[in-house]
Amino acid sequence: MITSNSILFTIISVFALQAIVLSAMIFFKRPKILAQKFLAMLTFFYAIMALNIVLVNVLKDHNMLDVFRYVQLEMLYGIGPALYFYTKSVTDTSFKFSKQHLIHFLPLVLEFIFYRTSIYRNGADGLYENPIPSISYVYLIEQWIGVISIITYSIISLRLLFNHQVLLKQYYAKLDKHSFDWLKIPILIYASFFILWNIITEIDRFVFDRSLREYYFLPTFVVLSILCTWIAFKGYLRKQESSLALKVLVDTSEKVKKPIKKDTQFIEKLEQLMQNEKPYLSTDINLTKLSELLQMKPKIVSLKINQNCSKNFYDLINSYRVAEFKERLKSSDKDKLSLLGLAYECGFNSKSTFNHVFKKTTQLTPSQYLKGIENTSEKKQ
Repeated sequence: MITSNSILFTIISVFALQAIVLSAMIFFKRPKILAQKFLAMLTFFYAIMALNIVLVNVLKDHNMLDVFRYVQLEMLYGIGPALYFYTKSVTDTSFKFSKQHLIHFLPLVLEFIFYRTSIYRNGADGLYENPIPSISYVYLIEQWIGVISIITYSIISLRLLFNHQVLLKQYYAKLDKHSFDWLKIPILIYASFFILWNIITEIDRFVFDRSLREYYFLPTFVVLSILCTWIAFKGYLRKQESSLALKVLVDTSEKVKKPIKKDTQFIEKLEQLMQNEKPYLSTDINLTKLSELLQMKPKIVSLKINQNCSKNFYDLINSYRVAEFKERLKSSDKDKLSLLGLAYECGFNSKSTFNHVFKKTTQLTPSQYLKGIENTSEKKQ
């Protein structure tokens, strides 16, 4: 238990209740979209967690802790599966939730039943006794298994997200529009929250003997309740983006194990296309459009780019853009546009992407590179 704070309790309650209402609206929103349903469940479980903190402390202040044992709201075992299936549904275009997947939520049902038994009530009450009775360890084990479950599902979800980002780079040369940052936000926030929360609480327990608990406990749940409401509000208002068609790349994401002879015909065809038509100047160029220009299947083009160019589609296109940018800096007309203006003309669509790609390629910032060119020109004169 922590020291009660009516102001923080009110803030947590208001935002948590809003998040619960919004999550219900998202769940029943039409058209029915699988990712939206799991986002609603995930937000609901976290909002309930925040509201549960307020409920237990308010009832404790009114000497009604025994009542709380009958209305325990926590649903730890639902958070992990909801996070995983939300991540799966936004990163895998072919994913469909089946009856077999319901087994992931079986621990949630068992948890709900457990909280309605005398084992839970006696075990939870026993935590305030000295020494702690053996039945309390049953409750503690149940809690820790729930924590491990959330952390495990969170790590798996983050891994799925990372792998999806790798596939995006195989398909798109412009990630700003197609990386769907909004879809990643709930994954990153909800997965990171529980991992960081447990790191902080364990450091406080073993290093500071829980002396810092009063400073971070309630403020953390204030932040969580606000984030839940914000995510739920955004999720309800936004139109669901269509999933990326990455099926063609599943086989090409694996590294080629055996050395493969360079396909000189493909290299010449690709180079000729890049030199003559310069498709990389378009901000909307993607693997499908490039494949149409090459009159080849996207799956084959992606595979041949990886094998013959030693880079993915994203890096290949941006390498041509950087080369184009360098050439335009040598032009007498370069002063008509700023560096960013030149970058836009070369196919880049944001300053951050341009700066990152350029420095990764040349080890210099665009301004440093320009200064180097100007210094070289002055020496020649």
